[in-house]
Order: sequence, then C-alpha cells, then structure tokens
Amino acid sequence: MKKRKMMALLMAAVMTVSGLAGCGGSSDSGTEASAEKEAGTRAEGGEKAPESEAAGAEIDVKSLPAGSVNLSLMLPLGQWTDNFNTLIDAYKAEHPEIGEITATFPSSDKYDDLLVSALSAGDLPNIINLGYGIRRQDWWQYCEDLSTGCPAYGMLTEEQIANGTNGEYGMQVMPMVLEGTGILYNTRILEEAGWDHTPQTRDELLQYCKDLKAQGIQPFMLPWAETYLNLFNNVGNYWLLNKPDGGKATLEKLMAGEDVDLASDPEMTELLDTYEEILIPFAQEGAVSADKWTCRNAFFAEECAMLVGEGSYETPNIQNANPAMLEYVKQDILPVSNDAEKNKMAIASISASVTKNDDPNKVACAKDFVSFLVSSEEARIWHQETMGSPTAIQSLEVSENLPVIAKDVIDSNKAGKGVENIFVYMPSSIYTDMQENWAKYVAGAAAREEFLERYQQIFKDYSDGIYG
Repeated sequence: MKKRKMMALLMAAVMTVSGLAGCGGSSDSGTEASAEKEAGTRAEGGEKAPESEAAGAEIDVKSLPAGSVNLSLMLPLGQWTDNFNTLIDAYKAEHPEIGEITATFPSSDKYDDLLVSALSAGDLPNIINLGYGIRRQDWWQYCEDLSTGCPAYGMLTEEQIANGTNGEYGMQVMPMVLEGTGILYNTRILEEAGWDHTPQTRDELLQYCKDLKAQGIQPFMLPWAETYLNLFNNVGNYWLLNKPDGGKATLEKLMAGEDVDLASDPEMTELLDTYEEILIPFAQEGAVSADKWTCRNAFFAEECAMLVGEGSYETPNIQNANPAMLEYVKQDILPVSNDAEKNKMAIASISASVTKNDDPNKVACAKDFVSFLVSSEEARIWHQETMGSPTAIQSLEVSENLPVIAKDVIDSNKAGKGVENIFVYMPSSIYTDMQENWAKYVAGAAAREEFLERYQQIFKDYSDGIYG
C-alpha cells in the first residue's frame, strides 16, 4: 500500500514538472499534500515516520562526532559551480562534525527533472530550492519547518516569513539573495549614442533603438529559444508586475477561470505594444532560435547594446568574459509603459530549503548550514563581492565592493521599483502551454488576438481541472 502511494506521488511530481498533467490545482494539490503529510510519508524510501525529531528538540551540531555528518545540496544556480567550494571550506573549518558537503548546481531548466529523479532513487538532497509561490508545491511535504533550528529565521522580515510559509508545513523557504531582472545596458555604448540616462519609458526605448540602428549598432540580443526563462518567466509577466499590487489580484481571477478581458487590459496592451513596436522589429536575425548563451556572449563581447530579460546574476559571467565591462554595465527596468512611474523591476528571491530525513542530526546540520549560507559574514562577502548578488537579509551590511549591477537592484528596491516576480505564483502544470503560446507569438505564428485568446483559455482550462 505504501509503495503504491509513493509511486502515485512520484508520478504526480513527474507529470507536474514535465508540464503534462500534474497536480497543478491550488486546492487539489494542497489537499493531497496535506493528506500525505498526515500519513507521514518520508522522502527516503516512503517509510511512515513522525515529524522530524530535530524539530522538537534542537541539536547542538558542534557536539556531534567529528566527520559524522555528510550533507548534499542541489540548487538551480549554475553560476555557483566554480566558486561554491569557498563557502564549503569556510563552514567545515568551523564545523568538524561535517564530513563532506556535496553540491551540484544544474541549470534551472533541468533542475525539476533531476529533483524527481533523486526522489525516485530515494536520494533527495538535504538542501534544495523550493522558492516562493506554488510552482513546487508538490515538494512541500518533503521539507522541514525552518522556524526552529535555523538561527537566520530570527533575522527575516515579517513579509519574508509570510512569503516562505506554506500552510501547515510551516516556514520552509529561507531567502538567501535577491536577483533583479530587466535590461542590462552597456553604458559606454549608451553614452556614445548620445544618451545620458537609460530609457525610462517605452517611447524612450524605441528612440534609443532607432538611434543605435542609425549608427549600425545592434540594439539587443533576444534568446527566444529560451521559452521558459525569457519569454514566459523573465519578460512575459511584466504586464502583471506593473499593476499596483504586482498582479496578484489579476492572477487570482485568471486562476479562478474569470474572463479578465485581456484585449482591453492596459498593462497587457503595454507589454504587447513593446513587443510589436520594439522587441520584434529590433530583434536580431534568428532570435526565435537563439539560446541564452548566444545572446549573453554577444552582450559580453559588446556586439549589442542591451541584454533583455537577464539581470544582476550575470556578474560572475561578465567577470569571466569581459571584466572591464563591470565598470560600465547597468541593470535597469524594462520600460514597457510610457508612464515611467508604473515600470517595475522583477525581483526574484533565491532561497534554500531543508528536506526531511530519518537522521535528526543530518536535519539539524542542514538547517545550520542553510543559516550559514544566508546570514554568516563569510557568506555575505561571498554573495555580494564574488557573486555580485544583494543578500536577502536586510540587516546585513552592504559591501563597498558590491558590483554596480547589484547596487542597481538595491537602488530600485529602495525606490519602490522592485516587485517579486509573480511567475512563482503560477501553477507549474501550465508552463509548457504558456511557453508554446509565447513562442508562437514572437515567431509570428499567432497574432495578438489569438495569443490573448489562448492565454485566457489556458487559465480557464486550469480552473476547470484540465491540467489535473
């Protein structure tokens, strides 16, 4: 019976992350997860067990025998691959109880499939990424409440605690760093084109592109083969982000199957006008088949003036490809509206979560290591100075050596221009169809009217249970 139940959960997870027909419904999936939690199914082997012993009585991790605990970590942060050993070594130097820490950082488009494979093999990493929102809600049942045994919890804001709390499962999402997404500008080219500021409205962006073209400069490179990262995630949600509430009320209506009259929606109109007046006409040849690295490398090589839909996490890539560029690169908003006050910067909180385990010592050490990654001085310096990312804990010092594009993200937040990307509040079961819809639109295979009709229909189908 237990084996059949575990297999059902695995199949549900596989279907969800592959975008076929998973447990995407916010009510159904939460109910199923709740029932599974009450049954006490474990991630490793599907055994029935009580809540983690570590949650009831905190363990002094430094009192554990030397080398007695090994930890594993998997986060969709490919940019961390070459530098993360710095933090592992710093933590182990103060924690002799730790034997090995195995860390893998797959790309975000491969991460969910690898997570399912690890669960199927009974080898779920001790530290994973859930993130805010419902897109990985099927994994809530496998993760720990971080309100105990994780000292960094006491440093979070009320909003961060609320965002990271998943119903009865507790506070499961520990934010580490912030990433801003909009447009990366080469300000050297900007100034050479006669501009003393980055475009703040759609009309200004259009004029800037015309000025660049007149000088024989490619305005930007667009990676439209990256339907998940660029079209659906990093750019496609700007119509929601520019709404006064960051799009939450509109998204709730869409997910409830309500007709929100997308054709007349002012923010959606602004976004699609941006595509049709600027992004599509000024795209490079072959944009629909270009991947992220083709476009990133062109920007790093200064073959274009702007990189759209990428952000502050590019610091280590710029450092490796063209370090001089860090002196004149700028992160700013994607100005899809002609009302400059409306335009926002999409902010993503990059986080870590701890999975359940039959060994309470392993859970305790995983929580402590996550706290180290979030709030320690070593991690603060590494995040800010090596990786160029603003740390999520607001009370941590901001380094004078923080790269400029990370400072741009902080400045946008302070100015009230940053808003959490609402992408994470969309069910993962609709991702594949949404990506296809966007891909057809930018390729010219679907007109605006057809795109909007399909956009609305996907949410109606979700509400009707078509996606599970």
